[in-house]
Amino acid sequence: MNRRSLPAALLLVTPLLAGVAALAQTTPAPTTPAQTSAPATTLKAGPADLTRGEAIAASCSGCHGPTGRAPVLKGEPAAQIQNALLAFRSGTRRNGTMQGIASRLSDQDIVDVAAFYAGPPAAPAPATPPAAPTPAPPSTSTAAPTTASGTLGRTLYLEGAPARDVLACAVCHGEDGRGADAVGIPAIAGLSAASVLETLRAYHAMPPVGIAYPDAMRIAVKPLTDADMTAIAQFVATLK
Repeated sequence: MNRRSLPAALLLVTPLLAGVAALAQTTPAPTTPAQTSAPATTLKAGPADLTRGEAIAASCSGCHGPTGRAPVLKGEPAAQIQNALLAFRSGTRRNGTMQGIASRLSDQDIVDVAAFYAGPPAAPAPATPPAAPTPAPPSTSTAAPTTASGTLGRTLYLEGAPARDVLACAVCHGEDGRGADAVGIPAIAGLSAASVLETLRAYHAMPPVGIAYPDAMRIAVKPLTDADMTAIAQFVATLK
């Protein structure tokens, strides 16, 4: 470039530099971790109900309990749990199992369960001496042998068994068994008992694979006995 063309080059470069400076002044500063600790949005809910939150969390204990494979949530900040559930519910945080669960939670559900987990650990119940056993009256029942199994299957499917870390099947697949196709949780209504039992046994025997949905099913099925799986399969077969 010769000296005569230098002023013209400066005329071209100067507006460009001015534009870059203006852009730098208007560009927001990057978000820091401290800025993300507040709740992502205002939840439309009343005061937190810890008793109701504990009831909801009973279905979560199969994965989030002390012996589960998912993180233990007890003692975590309520805002952090709310943010996570909102992210799963909106789909901005991806996990087939958690998206299916969060999609069924109302704002009040999220507030209550987050408050329960954020609260102090429950104090152990005082030991009480066992009561003297009462002799059971002779059984006169003539019910079919499948009655107890049917009751067990319904209970495990709809409520789980928190004391055994058994997650209710309905938490992911829905009370009607229709699943949540949008997040990859299949419908199971209409399947035969034999088909469901075969699938449950396969997950029960499956090793960890590192893929969200198969591993979630493997974890959920692991505490079940063969009698449990048979009872669940029989109940699922009644869902139409």
